[in-house]
Amino acid sequence: MNKPFYSVALLAAALLAGHPQAEAQTVTKVKTKTSKATKATAGNLATPPPPPADGEGPEGPGGPRPPRGPRGERGGPHDGPGRRGERGGLQPITDVRGTLSSYLANNDDQVYDAFILKPESGAVDTVRFPRHLGKQLQATAKAGSAVTVSGVRHTGPDGRSHFRFVSLTSGSQTINDAPPARPSTPPTPETATAKGNIKELRRDPKGRIRGVVLSDQTVVQLPPHALEQLGNKLTVGTALEATGDLRTAQPGEARVAGTTAPRVVHAQTLAVGGVKYLVR
Repeated sequence: MNKPFYSVALLAAALLAGHPQAEAQTVTKVKTKTSKATKATAGNLATPPPPPADGEGPEGPGGPRPPRGPRGERGGPHDGPGRRGERGGLQPITDVRGTLSSYLANNDDQVYDAFILKPESGAVDTVRFPRHLGKQLQATAKAGSAVTVSGVRHTGPDGRSHFRFVSLTSGSQTINDAPPARPSTPPTPETATAKGNIKELRRDPKGRIRGVVLSDQTVVQLPPHALEQLGNKLTVGTALEATGDLRTAQPGEARVAGTTAPRVVHAQTLAVGGVKYLVR
């Protein structure tokens, strides 16, 4: 047999024998790639993309942002509608003419912070004012004076309605609600310790404790959340010790006539029932 022809024949036979295997390998590779692509697609469908961060739109920091609710609404699940607007906004001012009947001190410090107003028509009103205006108001309008009071109707946390002071005019003089002047040198707080048995529990109109009076007449004041946490630990006769800032008289305040300044301690640490607490 001719050797060149024989070699060509062998080569052709080898090619024909290897073709199905090569084709099978090609098909296998295609199937493998297709299977991987299908798994990747399924994974993308099963796992949604993470939500955009706060302040970013769906297309990144520069993308469009979702629409927000109207001003005064946050649109979030925990913010009620209009909550921001309830804290601020416009409040109508009412002018009431009448007679200033008497001054009141609704606090442990015996410092005037309100007065009774008998209007020309309607029910008697309680008008609250900042403590630092006490001396100015008493110098301008004594009990029994005819006055015109401008203010805002407000319902306090105790559920009672009162008139929030904005200005008072008596004769030719007018006192406006203005912040107190800042002292050139801020006062240094004086630390004090109060120790004794609880003699009295001071309560608000709803019956909640707002402070305690010790056997030596020292008043210990605590924030509402601390009083709530102490619960039934505060009872008359219980031994108590508190350390904190001693309240001092502030410029402009007017004290109830015939009373001495009570010793009032704003507690920062408290010991009751054998346990010591940090008050914040």
